[in-house]
Amino acid sequence: MSLKPTRALTALGLLIALGGCATGSNPSDPYEGYNRKVYAFNSGFDRHVYRPVAEGYQKVTPQPARTGIRNFFDNLADMLSLANNIVMLRPVPAMSDFMRVSVNTVLGLGGLLDIATPMGLHKDQKGFGDTLAHYGWQNSAYFMVPFFPPSTIRDTLGLGVDYLTVPTRELFTTTYTDASAVMVNLVDQRARLLPLDPARDAALDEYTFTRDAWMAIRARQLGIAPPLGNGDDNEEIDINELVPANHGSAESEPQHAMPAAPVEPEEHMVHTAHAAHAAAAEAPEAGKEAVVTP
Repeated sequence: MSLKPTRALTALGLLIALGGCATGSNPSDPYEGYNRKVYAFNSGFDRHVYRPVAEGYQKVTPQPARTGIRNFFDNLADMLSLANNIVMLRPVPAMSDFMRVSVNTVLGLGGLLDIATPMGLHKDQKGFGDTLAHYGWQNSAYFMVPFFPPSTIRDTLGLGVDYLTVPTRELFTTTYTDASAVMVNLVDQRARLLPLDPARDAALDEYTFTRDAWMAIRARQLGIAPPLGNGDDNEEIDINELVPANHGSAESEPQHAMPAAPVEPEEHMVHTAHAAHAAAAEAPEAGKEAVVTP
């Protein structure tokens, strides 16, 4: 194993150990004190850095180019999903993933075009967090990591495995190109979530809103009962209220210039704390699955 993945796993372990030192009254969020501090940091970084960059990216990058970028990284995520569906012994989804990757890679110019979705090969993207849940680790405590989306202990460990598995380093062989590709993917994902910012900003408690929305969506993806909080945290969240009218994509823009797949929760691909809203945008389709991804 190279030094770079080793450092990543070491840092991940230290962060999880740090989270274990915190306590909280919510059974699904026992590390609330720690998580709130990380959320405040992530939220500040997003407002001052991430969101402005995403807004600039959306303004200067033509929609067809953004769609191509989205499709390319979705194709990589399909490769990761293929591996996890094989490990979960799910032959039908694994075959669908294999066909999606084959069609989009060969006929879709390396994944820039999504040819598979119009053919009826729908996404079933899975990460290693889904694999862990499949084999019994269904309920896991809410957990946040700096610069990463909302998660759980299980999905954070899964994100580390996903990072080591997704084939970006085989395509982008230098540190510079690898880092550049990751940044482009992150900025594109954040740009797609811009229309959902008002819902989060209007919440009385952004942290609780993000946590409960994300945990509810994640439970629905896994097909398990959502965790219960305390007091007002138990109020049911109408996910449909968070979704724009054209919920197939968080951006209010036509999708005809280049075939595009429905926006997937980038449950296992890194982005900011707004991933809760990304999952919300996928709620009408969540029955398919399970993001993350990392």
